[in-house]
Amino acid sequence: MNVVRGPGRPGRVEMRDDTPHLVTTQTFDWPGLRLEAGRNNISHVDDIAGIHHYISMNLDDRPLTLEVKGQHGFRRVVLRRGSAWVCPAGDLISVRLNSTFNYVRMSIDPVYFDRLVANEPADSSVELVRTYGIAKSQIGHILGALVAESDAGNPGGLAFVEALAAGLSHQVALHAGAKAPSVARLRGGLSAAAKRRTLELMDAQMDAKLTIGVLALEAGLSPAHFARAFKETMGLAPHRYLLARRIDHARRLLDAPNAALADVAHRTGFADQAHFTRLFKREFGVTPGFVLRSRRRGVAL
Repeated sequence: MNVVRGPGRPGRVEMRDDTPHLVTTQTFDWPGLRLEAGRNNISHVDDIAGIHHYISMNLDDRPLTLEVKGQHGFRRVVLRRGSAWVCPAGDLISVRLNSTFNYVRMSIDPVYFDRLVANEPADSSVELVRTYGIAKSQIGHILGALVAESDAGNPGGLAFVEALAAGLSHQVALHAGAKAPSVARLRGGLSAAAKRRTLELMDAQMDAKLTIGVLALEAGLSPAHFARAFKETMGLAPHRYLLARRIDHARRLLDAPNAALADVAHRTGFADQAHFTRLFKREFGVTPGFVLRSRRRGVAL
């Protein structure tokens, strides 16, 4: 488990001795996502915090009872079939489980989650709060679609997985989120026309060595003024925004039947395959080579 333990505490996860951990679906090669379905054998966790946002759903016909530790000791939480609960990344939790039960679980990288739910790169992130008993939502349908996609070897490709992940993230934000306090915006961003021309140039020449000078000329501004105005408008410095666009485009190119890492790296403007691999892994937690190998194994099946 990718966990962060409590400060000064020996945080632990304990399993039931009488029940094996049965996993029916498992996918770790989707960038930013981890999916698992099966039968639970965890008896309790003590002072554990996840690196990623965590969503879990009870698939048993019988209700699941959780005993969750709060400020005044443990309290009971009952989850009926189809009910989900959400635990944000970094939220320290202690919980006891009263039974083995069928589940589906998904973890989402917080940076990836924020990108999926934001309408614009400059939007403030959505703060999640731990939430139990989410029943009337589309979370179950989307998790079911992701399980089916995983079991079939991901025939829809990463773009389809991202569409499902975006839908799931919006549902999680709706039922377990509170909008982060907005930050006062400064004046002096790009005009609508300058923004459109700049983004069009970035998309059209993604494999070129675009400089601040070239982008500023397209916007009709000095390099220093352009850099300040772009960050004010888009929430990221020009080179950071362009890098994010290149990595995202590269992720989509990996869906091509005959995708090759060196070609994808070249087409998205990276210096070489090693540079591309390093930045891709930093962004998504897995290497592009791992994504390709996993996809090909799925197709071969």
